[in-house]
Amino acid sequence: MTPMTITEIKQLDPEVFGVITRLWLDTGITNPARKDDLESVQYNLDHTGLILLAWDGEEAVGTVWLCHDYRRLYIHHMAVSPARQNQGIGRLLLQRSLEIATELGYQAKLEVHEENPAAIHLYSSLGFTALNSYTVMIKRK
Repeated sequence: MTPMTITEIKQLDPEVFGVITRLWLDTGITNPARKDDLESVQYNLDHTGLILLAWDGEEAVGTVWLCHDYRRLYIHHMAVSPARQNQGIGRLLLQRSLEIATELGYQAKLEVHEENPAAIHLYSSLGFTALNSYTVMIKRK
C-alpha cells in the first residue's frame, strides 16, 4: 500500500486547482459567493495562504486551505473525498495544519457547521472547543 503524502501548495496551476475544486464540489463546501475562483485563491496564496493536498498514490483524496492574520491560523475549506471519509485523511490534514500553526506560533481557528457531527468530533478530538458566545456573521458584496 502506498503511504499517504501531503503536498504544500503556494502556487496553483489550473490542473491542480481543478483537482482541489473537484474535492470542494464533491463535499459541497464551495459556492460562487465565496470567491473560490483561481485568481482569488492564488491571491490569498501569494500573501498568507497555503493549501495542503493529501494524496494516496496518484489520487487526490483531501485538501485544506490555510491562511493567517499574523496571530491566528485559519483552517478552512477542509474536504475529504466522500468515498475516502472516515479513513484518517482529515485527521492527517488537521494534524499537519496544527503543526504549521505551532511552527508559526499562532492559535488555530476554524468554523464548522453545527450539522456536521463527524467534523465536530474530529476537531474536538484534536483539542478544538466551541466559542459558544460568538455568532459568525458575513457580508458578501
